[in-house]
Amino acid sequence: MQLAAHFLGEFRVVVDGHLVDTASSRRTRTLVAYLLAHRRSPVARDVLMERFWPDASPLAARNSLHVALSGARRVFRAAAADDVIQRRFDTYRIDAAARVWTDVEEFERTCRAGRRADFAGDRASAERHFETAVQLYQGDFLADEPYAEWAAAIRDGLRQQAIEVQTRLVEMYADRGDHGPASVLARRILAIDPCNERVHRRLMDSYAAAGLRHLALMQFHQVSGTLWETLRVRPSAETIGLYERLRRPELAHIA
Repeated sequence: MQLAAHFLGEFRVVVDGHLVDTASSRRTRTLVAYLLAHRRSPVARDVLMERFWPDASPLAARNSLHVALSGARRVFRAAAADDVIQRRFDTYRIDAAARVWTDVEEFERTCRAGRRADFAGDRASAERHFETAVQLYQGDFLADEPYAEWAAAIRDGLRQQAIEVQTRLVEMYADRGDHGPASVLARRILAIDPCNERVHRRLMDSYAAAGLRHLALMQFHQVSGTLWETLRVRPSAETIGLYERLRRPELAHIA
């Protein structure tokens, strides 16, 4: 049995080429996602009850878990001949024999490979790996379940990795003069990390290098406003210095 789980952006599960219905029931979707994200070892019934129904009585939580498991098994049976969710005593897990691919694990693998290549000085290989990672990152982890508390730490960690990889890729593009792709990717980063001064500066540089000095100057005012509204701080000396050099190009020749 082959199972593919897409966590980044809209949650989707495919078993042997068949799409699993994870959209009809939120309870089913969150339980399936949790078991897939924690499939390396069995998950105890009490852990699931506490995770999803912490305020319910033990009886009510047990009944809710039973309903959720029944729903999860039902949607898997519609897509696969074998039982995907296995029970052993009071624990549950995704079938350990299933061949499972997840976009999260592939994303993290390509990020690691890119960093290794970058450290080794193999920029071409690093760039390929980073581009693959960017393509895999279609959105936040379980973006359609933004209030799932158990997913918050995973979501934050993956988002930081995505920002790191995309920022490095912006630098690679800009360093070789590909300011169009650098600008597009920089704007994508700022959509999820609007206070990232490093990326704002890179975007200003790329605009200026492309002959769009007015956009570079406007970008400074954007980051200034965002930093003040969000954090009540002013831009760093480095960002202000870049703005002044762009605003008054003659200063760049004064040394």
